[in-house]
Amino acid sequence: MDILFEDNDLLAVNKPAGLSTESGRAPHPSAEKEALQYLLEREQAAPARLPAHKTPYLRAVHRLDRAASGVLLLAKSKTALSNLMNQFERQTVEKVYIAEVEPAPGEASGILRHFLKRSPDGKSALVSDLETPDSRPVELRYRVLENPGKNNRLEIFPASGRFHQIRAQLAHIGCPITGDVRYGGPFWREHAIKLHARRLVIRHPKSGAQLVIEAPLPPEW
Repeated sequence: MDILFEDNDLLAVNKPAGLSTESGRAPHPSAEKEALQYLLEREQAAPARLPAHKTPYLRAVHRLDRAASGVLLLAKSKTALSNLMNQFERQTVEKVYIAEVEPAPGEASGILRHFLKRSPDGKSALVSDLETPDSRPVELRYRVLENPGKNNRLEIFPASGRFHQIRAQLAHIGCPITGDVRYGGPFWREHAIKLHARRLVIRHPKSGAQLVIEAPLPPEW
């Protein structure tokens, strides 16, 4: 993973598609494990900086779908984790995604407002135009970046951050993301879809200064 930003409080990486966010119990690798290994190897090269018995603290602040790529924040302390998670919960974090869809939306820009809930097995998001039991309102704004018929690339600004929200909302209007076979998109690569977390704008957990973190699009796009 490419390191996008690092200081004593947080680490931002460009997570590739196919890599889970959190360690958990899954057998496949995760961004948390990879990033922790990076810190351990660096500390081993300078043993005076860290006692051998101490493992660095590192936790993912938010989640990116395994099949998606882009900016992922990891906190280096419980204080930083609490501060950053609070920013996400209060929806003060600016999030910008890039997605390629097939086909393109009928309008060059728009706002999608729906209601979303998890499927009974918890593996998918169910989107409806009207409120249903256990559903929650979701909203995103989009604009087309490329001409229709040429990549159909969208810039997306989600106002909320629900499970599979972007994927499910775009599929609901008939524009599934390329590679997202779960929601009706055409196959692209194994464990990869064309959804990329392009930019995050947060407040630094210690200084409070605005911090803009950006991740370039994957070269395979």
